[in-house]
Amino acid sequence: MTTPEGGQYGGQYDPNWNPNQNPQQAAISQDPKNGLGIAALIFGIIALLGSWIPIVGLVLGIVAIILGIVGRGRANRLQATNKGVATAGLVLGVLSVIIDIIVIVFVGASVLAFFGAGGGAALQQAQQCVAQAQQQPNPAAVQQALEQCGQQFGSQMPGDTEGGG
Repeated sequence: MTTPEGGQYGGQYDPNWNPNQNPQQAAISQDPKNGLGIAALIFGIIALLGSWIPIVGLVLGIVAIILGIVGRGRANRLQATNKGVATAGLVLGVLSVIIDIIVIVFVGASVLAFFGAGGGAALQQAQQCVAQAQQQPNPAAVQQALEQCGQQFGSQMPGDTEGGG
């Protein structure tokens, strides 16, 4: 450490030297680069809110994780002063990725179960029914045919205890 006079270590005189100043604070640049930490937090919040939509939370969460890691690195190198903000963005990004993976697995398993239980055949029949209903001569007949298609599809759904599915 240098002293104002050049001191015992032979350093140069520093007119800004303050013996009461924290050495870490003195090393931080005059203009801290806090943008990445703030961006990590914003992306982390948006990712967490969007994590119930498959893929959205995953992509935004990964962006928040990357920005949080880089923001923490800047804070560790004393180029930024918002290590806590960057850490919060990082944690929210990780949480959103975990939640989104769970949602993707759940949705995927549900789709597989639907088609495995015969839902694909019921869906195809419903599409054919709607195509035929749209060929009716007047709007009232189209509406009535569409309602019948809906009832037929509902009765054919897998797990229906009343109908023919």
